[in-house]
Formats: sequence, structure tokens, C-alpha cells
Amino acid sequence: MNNAAIISGYSVHLPFAKDSDQLISRLKLGERVKTVPWFKSDAEAIKCGFKRNLNVAAFAQREERNVEFLCGLIDDALDQAGLDKGCLAGENVRVYLTGIGPRVDAQDYKLLYNHNDLEDLLLTISLAKLQVANMSQDNVAQNIAHRYGLRYMPPNLNCTSNSALTAVHLGCKGIEKGDIDLVLVNNCSVIRTQDIWFLVRQSMLESESVQPFGEDAKAVLFAEGFSALLLESDGHRRARQKTGGVRLKSVYTQISAGRGNDSSMLSSCMLKVMSQALKESQLTPADLCAIIPHGNGSAITDNAEAKAIAILTGEQPLPVLAYKGQVGYTATGSGTVDLIIGHYSLLHRELLTPVSNGPITEAMAAHLLTDRGIVSHEKQHLLKVGVGMDGSIIGIVMSDLGVDG
Repeated sequence: MNNAAIISGYSVHLPFAKDSDQLISRLKLGERVKTVPWFKSDAEAIKCGFKRNLNVAAFAQREERNVEFLCGLIDDALDQAGLDKGCLAGENVRVYLTGIGPRVDAQDYKLLYNHNDLEDLLLTISLAKLQVANMSQDNVAQNIAHRYGLRYMPPNLNCTSNSALTAVHLGCKGIEKGDIDLVLVNNCSVIRTQDIWFLVRQSMLESESVQPFGEDAKAVLFAEGFSALLLESDGHRRARQKTGGVRLKSVYTQISAGRGNDSSMLSSCMLKVMSQALKESQLTPADLCAIIPHGNGSAITDNAEAKAIAILTGEQPLPVLAYKGQVGYTATGSGTVDLIIGHYSLLHRELLTPVSNGPITEAMAAHLLTDRGIVSHEKQHLLKVGVGMDGSIIGIVMSDLGVDG
């Protein structure tokens, strides 16, 4: 038990909520994230190669100060855990950065071909953004390592949708093996034009309406976000008179990225991961209060996941809570957001049901829990599932070990 990975602290900053407290309160109120057009006009969108303007959940002011934002979230997570920043300087600590990191926008490249003399380079703001400093993937890691006195430079993981959850999985395994005591998983998800183009090419923005497992919707609600999640070994917590908390136990598998559009293969592998996660935790579906699926609104993965959940649960109804159509799909960090919601649901014995935005497919209608406000439960376990476009599939069993002391 000393090697159990426990959620010790977290913090989040989203277009939907400025912090984790507001995340929970707005879910309770049934509020939905506001979206804005990415381009200034339909004409600009068409000029950039899109069929129409597209809405995203972006910050009101462009968040470019990645280091400052992440360090603020890290400090909040440490405060929640009752730890000071000096604890991150130890040998038994690992810190991960997830997401893509600082990048320039493809639109600025487009302007370069139209304005490329010296005067334009000096006076055009968009061209000035094309400097190397704005493309440094290591700058954030170096600054965080220096500020917190880290022994090791944080690696930056970009595993598409499973970026944050992959780091959580690595952290859980490291703690379970007794190699480390503290794991800090940070995420930075800031939208650029090329990200929207990528989603369009993956048929993930086909409809204007967004509803995970929806009958008519075939799109994700693309969103920005920052987050920090701190995991701690149970032994380390007990050494400082802390007990209980929510334990994470994870299972990971990898299929070929080329098979990611094979619904049958994807469904089969997702079922295996969910079943293995429950088996390793010595649980059955009946022990779960809910499943928080990947469920982002993409037709291919939603359909595959619906089949896997139906086989896993059989005739037994089990609540499925899909939040990405309400909170937004923070491409590389939504897994962390779901873990924060799951943490609240277990400690407070409350399921916060998402608001719907259209009819649900027949395959999920019996399971997907929506528009019910707050639903009480008496169970200690919850299953979180993540699916990445890179072929990664992750299952995490969250278990409430009792009242934190």
C-alpha cells in the first residue's frame, strides 16, 4: 500500500473555468463553455483553406505566457497538497510537461510570403512572432526546472489526446515500483490555426453541434487549457501524517496509429484495457459509480467506445459521464480535467451530470447520464478511459481510500 499513487493536489485554468473550484461549481449549475469564431470572418476562413469559420473555446485574452501560467498552477497544486516548492527538488521526484509547447501560428507564415522585405519584418507584428524564441520546445522545461530546482529536465510528451494521461500512467507505474514518491504532470494546450486544420483533416469538425455519443453530432468542441496534477505515494503521505485520498491504478496499451480508424479493432482494444484495469484492481463493473469515457464527439472513437462499454456492462446499467461537449475538448489535457472531476465525484459521493446538446445514439442511450443535475451515489470506485490518435489507450481506476487526514 505504501506504493499506491494518490492524487495529492491539482489546479486548472480553462475557458470554462478559471480554477478547479469554478470547474465544479459551473458543472453543478449546468453551464456550458462559450465559444468564439476562430477567424475574423467567413471570408478569412475560406481564404485560409477552410470551408467555413469554426468556433472554438479560447481564452478571452491570448495566453502566451506559458511559464507564468504553469508555475501559478503548480504552486496552487502544491498548496492544496500541503507541500512547499522545495519538495520538487528531491531525487525521488519526476515532472512531466504535456502538450505541444510554444509554437508560432501557420497564419503568420502565410503573411510572410506577402510581406517579406526588411521594413515589413520590422513593422508587421505577425512576422515578428516568427522568431526562434517563440518556437522553443525546451524553454518552458528549462524555466520550470530552474524555478523549482529540479534534478531532471522535464520531458515534454505529445501523445495527442492521451498526452496528460500518458504522463499520469508513467507516474503511477513509477510510484508503484517504489522508484519515486512525487509526480507532477503539467499540461499546456493553446490552439493554433494548424491544430484546427489537423482536426478538419481527421473529420473531427464535421458538424456545428457537439454532443459526445450524439446521434447527429460529428464534431469535438475544441478548447484551450492549462492544468497541473500532483501524484504522491501513500508512504510519502503517511510520513507527513496524511492518510486516505483517491488512488489511481492504470493500464496502458498501444495499437498502430494506422488502425485508429478501425472501429472494430479500437473497440476490442478498449474493452481489453477497461477489463484489465478492473481485474488489476479486483473490481467488477458493479463496483463502479460511473465511467468517464474518452467521449469527445468524434464519430469513430465514440462509436467504438460505445460498443466496448456495452459489452463491458452487459445488461447492467452503469452511468457514463461525458463532459467534453460541455467543458470543451482540451486536446492534450482533457484527461486531467476528467480526473479532477472524478476526484470530486468520489470524495463527495456526487455524480455531476453533463448537460446534453442533442439526441444520444441508441447504443449509449441506456448508459449516458445527462441533464439530471447532481446524483448521489455510495460507491468508492470510478473508471476513466482515454484514447489517443497515436493509438494509445489508457484505463485508470480511481478508488477512494477513505477520509483524508
